[in-house]
Amino acid sequence: MTGGSKELAHQATEWFTGWSALRSYQSRSGPGFVAALSLDRSGDWEYFTCDPTASVFSALAEEVTTSTQRSLCVIGSDVHRYVKWAHQKGLGMVSTSEKLMVCAMETQDNQDPFLGDPDLTLVVKKIGGKHSQSPCQARFSAAIMRGQSILASGRVGIYGETAVFDDLKTAAAHRRRGFGMLMMKTLTARALDYPVTTGLVVATTAGQSLYYKLGWRNLSSVTVLVPKERLAALARL
Repeated sequence: MTGGSKELAHQATEWFTGWSALRSYQSRSGPGFVAALSLDRSGDWEYFTCDPTASVFSALAEEVTTSTQRSLCVIGSDVHRYVKWAHQKGLGMVSTSEKLMVCAMETQDNQDPFLGDPDLTLVVKKIGGKHSQSPCQARFSAAIMRGQSILASGRVGIYGETAVFDDLKTAAAHRRRGFGMLMMKTLTARALDYPVTTGLVVATTAGQSLYYKLGWRNLSSVTVLVPKERLAALARL
């Protein structure tokens, strides 16, 4: 990904590499963009670009509008400009609420958290085998469980000196009880077994308050755009 500040473009590319590896997505890249084939979500390609020029945006819009199931995620601060271009190119805005967030891993705790309840168990598994082909040196999934019930879960991938966090979620019946914090601390402790310096995550509105509490900061907004036909279909749901 190119465009915007070099730091933001670099961080966005690092995040994408870890995120797509954690989800085992097929990926590809081209001038000013990267893309992942998200068969478990839209069933089509999701394109990502960082603060694109008008020409890069136009070319990507052409690609995205060839299928109603495709999407374009723009990482950058000039949301109004991206939405204006989108309207001119047959795209509509789904969301601007997600944020690419970053933290200095040296500020984080490297110890697994104390669960404080004998009925709870912490299950951590390595994703992929010894010969798994992945850009990540290591990938982990974790879950906090009571019996066979998953209360909270998440994943982290180690890509160079970067830890990419993904899919942190807490079961609806168990929210606001600190399980999200425990899960993040678990994943962070696993990541700090490696010489990582930076943590990255794309956080939903619900997750951002948790990351703030843990010392993370915003890098950029993420503007999600889809073909207008799909936007109309989503509005009818």
